[in-house]
Amino acid sequence: MTIPFWCIAIVWLMAYPPSWLAVVWMHRNGGYDNHLPRRQAQTLQGFGLRAKSAHYNSLEALPGFAAAVFVAHLGGGNPALMTQLCIAFIVVRCVYVAMYLADLATLRSAVWTIGLALTGALFLLPVLR
Repeated sequence: MTIPFWCIAIVWLMAYPPSWLAVVWMHRNGGYDNHLPRRQAQTLQGFGLRAKSAHYNSLEALPGFAAAVFVAHLGGGNPALMTQLCIAFIVVRCVYVAMYLADLATLRSAVWTIGLALTGALFLLPVLR
């Protein structure tokens, strides 16, 4: 399996730590309601809400990234450049989540834009070969 395909799995796994932080936040603020966790998540504020939102955004970023990796691979994009773009996407997503948790909204949006551009570049790799 190539590094870009491993990166899809890594991006998928990276979506869950922010959710775990939200669960910890719920535990700290009145206990975790395992019967209705989604309802409880809707009441989150501050750090807990940002953690849950980072989780949701990470899940939203995954399909586009995965599709871009498959398009780049199946379209015969440059493997070395594809690997670099995928690793850069992982780094950018780590920074994005950190910015979200730290409540640095403007920087977070800029970093999100970089991630979107990296995904777009993956889609364009077959055209640029």
